[in-house]
Amino acid sequence: MNSANSSQKITLVLAGRYKIKPEKRERFLELAKPGLEQTPKEPGNISYFLYEDIEDSNCFLYFEEWQDRDALKEHLQQPYITPLIKEISELLAEDADVRIYDIEKLTYGL
Repeated sequence: MNSANSSQKITLVLAGRYKIKPEKRERFLELAKPGLEQTPKEPGNISYFLYEDIEDSNCFLYFEEWQDRDALKEHLQQPYITPLIKEISELLAEDADVRIYDIEKLTYGL
């Protein structure tokens, strides 16, 4: 995983919530691991995290920051991401909730 670099311009944030079938949990994590290792090396990636909800078992949140939409589109074509994309519908217990935020202004701190 990668932490945000405040010197890079963030113009796009993706927040995706995925509720995984309990019996598919290990497969999901197996497919997610290569992306967690490789995505931070992509030129347009600023941060890429996967969190598990401590109150909702097998519910995961991807939180990603990108320099632009083109960088995200390129990411979705990577060979370490496409296997997860191909199988995700079989892994889900309910529809995914994916939100993409276009950022015009970013402020750090409160």
